[in-house]
Amino acid sequence: MKTPRNPGLGTIVAFVISYFLPAYGDGSGFTCLRFCGEILSGHDTEILSGAWFYYSGFVIANVGFIGLVVALFVTQGHRRLRSVLAVAFFLHVFSWFVLHLFQNPSQLTELKLGYYVWLGAYGLLFVAHLWKEPIGKLESNASLA
Repeated sequence: MKTPRNPGLGTIVAFVISYFLPAYGDGSGFTCLRFCGEILSGHDTEILSGAWFYYSGFVIANVGFIGLVVALFVTQGHRRLRSVLAVAFFLHVFSWFVLHLFQNPSQLTELKLGYYVWLGAYGLLFVAHLWKEPIGKLESNASLA
């Protein structure tokens, strides 16, 4: 009964790997996270501006990602809330793709492999939260058998 565990473990691996890969332009995932963190702290951007909210959302999504992965393995409650948060984080991360797709000319070439792996991690996280039986319950059932 390891099937539901696989998306959970896969999401962790993809998330971590994405930070070491080129993600945007010449920068790695870590570089992008640092950039967004600087904006969150008000560096070169007015706090409470549209850019501040947008880029800060990436930092919040990263922190939330870690929280949702932990919740995936330790809790059975609030499954609907966790799924809603997972899809909200996925859509925010996906918005970066959409933003670059509709620029004139398209800037999709700036998005590198690390971004797509990062986006995939959020997709896997959502799938992992959709499993019918929480991982903790499966582990307790397996120990009884």
